[in-house]
Amino acid sequence: TPRSGYGVTVAVIDSGMVLDPSDAPRLLTSRDFTTGLTNPKASTATDPYGHGTHVASLLGANQPELRGVAPAVKLVNLRVLNGEGGGHTSHVINAVQWAVANRAAYGIDVINLSLGHPIYEPAASDPLVQAVEAAVRAGIVVVTSAGNYGVNTFTGQPGYAGISSPGNAPSAITVGAVRTADTTTRTDDLVADYSSRGPTWYDAYAKPDVVAPGHRLMGKGISGQAL
Repeated sequence: TPRSGYGVTVAVIDSGMVLDPSDAPRLLTSRDFTTGLTNPKASTATDPYGHGTHVASLLGANQPELRGVAPAVKLVNLRVLNGEGGGHTSHVINAVQWAVANRAAYGIDVINLSLGHPIYEPAASDPLVQAVEAAVRAGIVVVTSAGNYGVNTFTGQPGYAGISSPGNAPSAITVGAVRTADTTTRTDDLVADYSSRGPTWYDAYAKPDVVAPGHRLMGKGISGQAL
C-alpha cells in the first residue's frame, strides 16, 4: 500500500516500546541491550521511560484515534535506555551492530536513533558514528535526530553547531524538528528553537539533512495514554 510502510521493517533503538494489542503483531522481536550483552535473547517488550513507545507510535501506530506515518510498518525493538532515559554509548553501538548482523533475519531496512550525545571528536574517530556508517554500508538506512541543543545557553537565543552524535554521521539522514503552528499550510512553519542546527562540531558538516514536523506531536505513552 503506498505510503503505509508495508514491507518495511524499522529497528527502533531507544528505551523500549509497549504497543497496543492490535499493533503488537507487527513487532518482530524485542532485545534488551541495557544488560550489556552484545547478543541478548529475545525478551518481553518493556519501556520504563516511555520515549521509545512514543517514537514507535509516531512511526507505526494504527489506531482509530492515532495513526503513525507508516501504519503498516514492522518494528524491531532494541532497548538501550534506562528508566530515566539515560544509557551507555557502548550499548547503542551493540544494538546498531546487532541490527546489521540480523538484518536478513528480520528484514531490517531502517534504523531509527532518536537519541545522541554531544560531539566529543571528529566523525572519523567517533565510535558511534562509525557504527552508523558501517550500518549504512551494509544497506540499512539510518535516521538520526539532530538533537535538542538549538538554544544558546548563554544568550537564550537560537544557536549553531549543536548537532549531537550520531547526527554528525555523514551517511545518516539527520532530522531536525519543525513547528507547524498547528495549521495545514507550510507558510507559517518554523524550525523549533530547541532543534539543533549545524554545522557539526569539528567537521563543519552541513546538518541536519532535513526537517520535519516534530513539535507537539500526538503519540502513545507506555500506559496507552495520548501524549
